[in-house]
Amino acid sequence: MKIKSIIVLCMLFVGAVGINAQSYQLRYKLKNGQEYRFYQETKMNITQSLGIIEQEIKNEFKGITRFIPIGKEGENIILNASFETMIIHIESMMFNINYDSSKPVQANDKVANIYNGVIGKDFKMVITPQGEVIRIDGIDKLINDAVNNMGDLQPQVASQMRKTLSGHFGEEALSGNMAMLLSMYPSENKKVGDTWSMNTKLTSALKATLNNEWTLADAANNQWKLKGNGRITTLGEESEMNGMKMSFNLKGNQDSEFIVNQEDGWFVSGKQSQHIEGTISMKGNSQMPQGMEVPMKVVSSTYLEKR
Repeated sequence: MKIKSIIVLCMLFVGAVGINAQSYQLRYKLKNGQEYRFYQETKMNITQSLGIIEQEIKNEFKGITRFIPIGKEGENIILNASFETMIIHIESMMFNINYDSSKPVQANDKVANIYNGVIGKDFKMVITPQGEVIRIDGIDKLINDAVNNMGDLQPQVASQMRKTLSGHFGEEALSGNMAMLLSMYPSENKKVGDTWSMNTKLTSALKATLNNEWTLADAANNQWKLKGNGRITTLGEESEMNGMKMSFNLKGNQDSEFIVNQEDGWFVSGKQSQHIEGTISMKGNSQMPQGMEVPMKVVSSTYLEKR
């Protein structure tokens, strides 16, 4: 009898271990022609110390982005993407922007009219099954068309508007922003408790690397819970803004937690937070011969939800 009990206990133990040790293929398995959406809400505070003056820039973005898989390039997924709704609020000492795609736009509100030129227009994305963004095509053309359609803008003003909008939604900036959200799946199967690393190069005015360590924290109810702990470091490359050469020397952390559907790998919900600090080095020029070091801090939070 004792031997039978021991055998039964061993079988139960082995069975439990087998269940807990189940291996999963974590990846995007999106169906052609099906619409996928997420609602994103991001709040970001940027603090810069200019001598005795501390400048705070508050950014808030809310919107729904839609994706439709339309084909493959090898294993990579081709997506038609579109910003369906968008709310942007930027508050600073130098300027303010308030835009809501659901509200009528005044004819003299040039910035809002340019944003309107991007809403509901398709552009293409190509991503790997792991979520790496291979490229984004067409968004820069949408920005150029939106600015050109304003017609009566002075060339300098038009150029500045293109740069401003490209900084938010241009192909380089958008590739980095999408990679921070989408790039999370490993190339090999994983069990609950397993970890893996993902390295992403962020390309925009602020060039940086994101080294993320992900963990498959749970698998239940046809969902996976993924947790990420990342390190962001700027590359220190020199860039030019408003005629001034500068380099960013910043580093910080990013924490992520996503609930995703096991069937297609798409988001159910998620949250992300960033804390970045360092300095901006401004090179000397005729207006400021000695240059300047500007301390800077960036704190942001993002919430995602399937729509």
